Amino acid sequence: MTTPWKPTVRYRPSMVVVIAAVVVLAVLICSFWLGAYVITLGRSRRVESPVPVARLQNLEGRDAVYAKMHRGGRVVLPVLRRVTFTSLGLGIIAAPWIVIYQFFSGLGDMSFGSKGRVLRVRSRAQLAELATGDGWSDDPITLQQPLVGRARDAIGELWLLTARMEHASVAAFSQLSLHLAALGAPSRLVERTHRAALEEIRHARRCFAIVRAITGVEHTAGPIVALQTSRPAPIDRARLALGSLIDGCLAEGIAADVAARGAATADEPAIRNALTMIAHDEAGHAELAWDVLAWALAHGDGDLHEAVAARVEVLTRELSPRLPDLPDLDAAVQRAYGIIDQDALGLLAEARVVAVRDRARGLLSAAQPAPATARRQAA
Repeated sequence: MTTPWKPTVRYRPSMVVVIAAVVVLAVLICSFWLGAYVITLGRSRRVESPVPVARLQNLEGRDAVYAKMHRGGRVVLPVLRRVTFTSLGLGIIAAPWIVIYQFFSGLGDMSFGSKGRVLRVRSRAQLAELATGDGWSDDPITLQQPLVGRARDAIGELWLLTARMEHASVAAFSQLSLHLAALGAPSRLVERTHRAALEEIRHARRCFAIVRAITGVEHTAGPIVALQTSRPAPIDRARLALGSLIDGCLAEGIAADVAARGAATADEPAIRNALTMIAHDEAGHAELAWDVLAWALAHGDGDLHEAVAARVEVLTRELSPRLPDLPDLDAAVQRAYGIIDQDALGLLAEARVVAVRDRARGLLSAAQPAPATARRQAA
């Protein structure tokens, strides 16, 4: 993983998108109308107390109790009714908006996590909290061209994001090793996964050292809060296969390409060496993902094959990588610090998507769904 980029979901105008937009708009309008109607019901209708009306004469004993309850009910019950119907109506109005927010948040998180294999908790990419200290320190790095002003701040932020994402990849590979073990994967895959986690530790340390050299601040990785309260996600071969396809074959491959391009243009020796190391390791992580995908397909059923095939066919229109917003920096300064431009980034991503699609199609055509007996033995 190298120059931070944020892939975004790109929707192409089509009849499906138009129909979906019309349906969403209709649901929002209907929910607003229904919610408003429910709120009106709570305010317009008068509720009579279920307590029998006491006789006016001889208000003693039971009749006195009935009279007191009736007076209280006439005040309390309408208020409760109004509060109940208002809450229900507001819930009906808000529900579609909450669903839409969660949907697009999920898309944004998944696209953010497409830069290599990052940690996912409840389908969302997670990073460690920012901290200061030497917990993830590496050998000090000396830069030949120290930065100042906006250039230092902007490039430092980019490398800090890279360091945090490399750090998150350590936990992501730990998760992957647990999933492989749970599904009975061979030892060679588990061993390579642990080796990849160790390589990500090296990446993170080197990136944090680069950040300190640029900014002069001892940044380090803090806790990953989402891991402290999360429940383990379900483990199945379909989830493993799709994750390997997107986060491994595709994203790790793009990360390797971007790191190699950054190393080729970087003038700073320390950054060039770091990117060369990262490019080599990320290429190996992508190959690990291909082997995991092949194993999952060999032991998966027809549904798994169909899910992977469907995902492969939408790769070309799903990812559109872009760099985070940068101030007006000199192009030579960006190249010196291993940051490629947006055009080069887009071309690398497009080429990798095409390569992954073609290779995955070949893998699918060669792999056959496992018989039911073999699946039970593998499980």
